[in-house]
Amino acid sequence: MTNRPRHMAAPLFISLVLTLTCLQTAYPQDIPAWQQKFVSFPYPMNQNWKASMGVSFTTLAQDVTEEQHLRVPCGDFHLLRKLSEHSYLDGRVSFQVFQNMVSLGPRWAFPLTHRISMSVGNDVAWWFGFINVEGFKTRGSGFQNYPNVSLGYRFNKSILLTLKGEAIMTLSINAKTGDVPVTSDHRLFGGSAFTATLEQPFYGKKSLSLGFRFIYTDFFWQTWALFETFDRNIFYPQLLIGFIF
Repeated sequence: MTNRPRHMAAPLFISLVLTLTCLQTAYPQDIPAWQQKFVSFPYPMNQNWKASMGVSFTTLAQDVTEEQHLRVPCGDFHLLRKLSEHSYLDGRVSFQVFQNMVSLGPRWAFPLTHRISMSVGNDVAWWFGFINVEGFKTRGSGFQNYPNVSLGYRFNKSILLTLKGEAIMTLSINAKTGDVPVTSDHRLFGGSAFTATLEQPFYGKKSLSLGFRFIYTDFFWQTWALFETFDRNIFYPQLLIGFIF
């Protein structure tokens, strides 16, 4: 067993700090939060819809793959819908064709000071996948729940920093190989995740979102087809890049 994925946390945090420093130099103007484009920053929406399109890269530990560390890309579509002055719906689609996840949940966001704001929310997610290898058809699906809280800080260089904490609740896992059900033990409160995200103007009318997510859980939906035989939490570092429309 190797602990190499855990050691990636420090380089990712260092990269985040360096990126923040560079962006503050590149964008000297100070734009109010309500005028900026964002999908992660916990602030009341100033328009009915917000959206971003990007990609995420997740490192799968050798404990799970049993061969080597794999970095798995996944498409990422993020959509927000305003409900009221302080509430909105947060929807997300993560897609890899053979396995996908759709999540939806409410957010209540409110400013605390001129530069600090926060939100609380809860996302319900449904994942599903199918794999056909050497004539064996494997299908899987399940539900997860993500209660979350976010804290945001607006720097005076038009940069938005969001720190988000989530609890990971695995509600159900259903998998079959052919017509044979595959049993899978899981804990309801299986883990947690922490995300640090930067959002800032990029070019034209678009903005850039750069995030680092650190997942520590006993079940990660992108590994459902590996059918792990152990019951312990594994660390999954994740890089998220998106362009906000």
